[in-house]
Amino acid sequence: MIKNRILQCIADCDLDIAYAVLRKDQVYGRLRDKQQIIYNYLTGSLISRIVNQYAIEGCIQIRMDKSMYSLERDHFDNYLTYRMFDNGVPFVTSLDHLVIEHVDSRTEPCIQAADFAAGAIHQRYRENDETYYSIIEPRTTVALDFFKGRQE
Repeated sequence: MIKNRILQCIADCDLDIAYAVLRKDQVYGRLRDKQQIIYNYLTGSLISRIVNQYAIEGCIQIRMDKSMYSLERDHFDNYLTYRMFDNGVPFVTSLDHLVIEHVDSRTEPCIQAADFAAGAIHQRYRENDETYYSIIEPRTTVALDFFKGRQE
């Protein structure tokens, strides 16, 4: 009941939901134990798609859950910056226009809301149950389904 109410509150807000899906069993064996590389790639692809789709100009602010350690965080930030410049994102002209913050999700309501949406998306793909996803689906504008149908 609480999950329904929170997801309905998210759906009633003026926002868009973007997500990426990757089936672990479809990842090359040599990459399966390199979770940080996969995470960086998925996140970079998703953010690049969002920036291009919305033609975002000016400063891009990214707030991430502070779940990585210092070195992982540095690699992530560097990779994301590289993807913004390398992936044909014409609107980012300097490093000053990309701000990546890693915040504690326990004190950040927007990240908590994103976690609820992620749970609904996860249940849709993992359990084939759209009960919760159907609540937020009208707000979904970007859905990257990596390797859809690809079998190793």
